[in-house]
Amino acid sequence: MPTPRSTPRDGSLGGGARRALAGLLLGAGSPARFTWPVSLEPAPAAHEERASGATQAPGRPSVVVRELRADDEAPWKALRLAENDRLVPWEATLPAGGGEALSTFPVFLRRQTRRARLAEAMPFVVEVDGAFAGQIAVDPIIWGATRSAQVGYWIGSAWQGRGIMRLSVALVLDHLLGPVGLHRVEINVRPENERSLALCRGLGLRDEGLRRGYMHINGAWADHVSFAALAEEVHGPDGAGFEQRLTRG
Repeated sequence: MPTPRSTPRDGSLGGGARRALAGLLLGAGSPARFTWPVSLEPAPAAHEERASGATQAPGRPSVVVRELRADDEAPWKALRLAENDRLVPWEATLPAGGGEALSTFPVFLRRQTRRARLAEAMPFVVEVDGAFAGQIAVDPIIWGATRSAQVGYWIGSAWQGRGIMRLSVALVLDHLLGPVGLHRVEINVRPENERSLALCRGLGLRDEGLRRGYMHINGAWADHVSFAALAEEVHGPDGAGFEQRLTRG
């Protein structure tokens, strides 16, 4: 007959028991926090730093990645309506039978701002020379043992093909895998979306293969190619982050 294990008289638990209880309680503590709202901008290039009073290179657009705000509603609506036909094939949609419904801009903004304050999401806007040019969604953010997030994005055609979204995503990746403290970030792309595939590959993200029926897009379940980056990859073997590697060519 096996000998029963004794419990220490002082009520303390052995290492194995402590680890088991810690596993049961994982995620039950206080949620993580990060600074919100936040504004992300490219670092000045070396020749710009040397130029007295210069804030950006001649001909280089001013790019700011910042929080979604109430006064973005009008430019957001105008750009989305103008770009609707181009964006619809890549848009996430709600499968039937789930009881979910699309929300208005004010409701969406309130919900996403609340989730950002709870460290569950980051609703970003890409602003180019002061104009609303597109969005980057960091959603969802998962803490606990995972510490991961997913990133999605879109940009207006007037700014497409100029490297603006690639730079903006680089800024967000450096922020998430650096100051925010995440370990892993994913970007999932339709195999037919050549521009977005090129963006991920241009950033040097790791291609982790095809996910079948990963997301409901334009009314149907669609396959996606999954790209990912880890915190230990942010600075790369040469000590440069995603944004720095882009801007120095």
